[in-house]
Amino acid sequence: MKKIFFSLLAVVLLTGCVTQKKYNELLNDYLNSEVKNKFLNQSLDSLKTACATKDSSLTAQITQLQADSASLAELIESMQKTMEDETAKHALAQQEYLKKLKEAGDKTQKTNADLIQMQVDLEKQKMALEQKEVDLKKAYAELQEREKKIAELQQLLTEQKTKSEALKEAIKKALTDFSAGELSVYTKDGKVYVSMSDKLLFKSGSTTVESKGVEALGKLSEVLKKNADILITIEGHTDNVPYISSGGLIKDNWDLSLMRSSSVLHILTDKYKVNPVQIIASGRGEFSPISSNATADGKARNRRTEIIITPKVDKLLQMMEH
Repeated sequence: MKKIFFSLLAVVLLTGCVTQKKYNELLNDYLNSEVKNKFLNQSLDSLKTACATKDSSLTAQITQLQADSASLAELIESMQKTMEDETAKHALAQQEYLKKLKEAGDKTQKTNADLIQMQVDLEKQKMALEQKEVDLKKAYAELQEREKKIAELQQLLTEQKTKSEALKEAIKKALTDFSAGELSVYTKDGKVYVSMSDKLLFKSGSTTVESKGVEALGKLSEVLKKNADILITIEGHTDNVPYISSGGLIKDNWDLSLMRSSSVLHILTDKYKVNPVQIIASGRGEFSPISSNATADGKARNRRTEIIITPKVDKLLQMMEH
């Protein structure tokens, strides 16, 4: 009976002991899986929602991704410290087990049962720590992938801004013969705006483009035709003075603005052969002023046709979908 007892203790000792080196390795790796999964799922939902935003919000989205990455890094650091505490407790429990195992030779059968239960508990702790190690590695992989995507998005945004600036300068150079009162060229939200006043393009109440306006559109078209990977939106705008209808097709300012933008579109596509696939025409009427309609100067600024040029962001949108 005594021989069987010592044989059982030997088996427990050989199969139950865990090397200190393994537990030292586990000191650096711990993460609460429920907290980690909740955080990553929230980040994934945020990323999917961001796919629906326009290109003008991508910079803000990158800032949010960076904040999320920083939060994940802080969470990992906090969980690592917690893991150190838990692993230290585990090491103490293992030492206590080994001490009792050493002293068990002349103890009762109850002591032996206690040692076996302690061994089972240690094995459970070991398995839990190993699972935390796997979870932590996954979390680090998620963090690295997120940071890689942020870098790629920033690079694409930088390329888009560089292209927009180059396009703006090319348009300014092409339109140097026209005064600031006739048109202006500027960038906003990664887009290039060419704002043409009504005195350059149209007579009062007319939808027929004047000869000088046709000339300006011709010079602009030369730049547009050299850039196949852009989208062009033509927006007509009016002041808030009601349009006096004479029973024709134009009933109000909305109709007037739409027909003016359509006239510009046809000159660009029919006369100057800009690709019609790239162009959209729309009318905004009096509802998108850039100045107060309380003054004559403000009204004059609001009567305009804007040609908005946007570099295609297909790559950015594709990245946001994954």
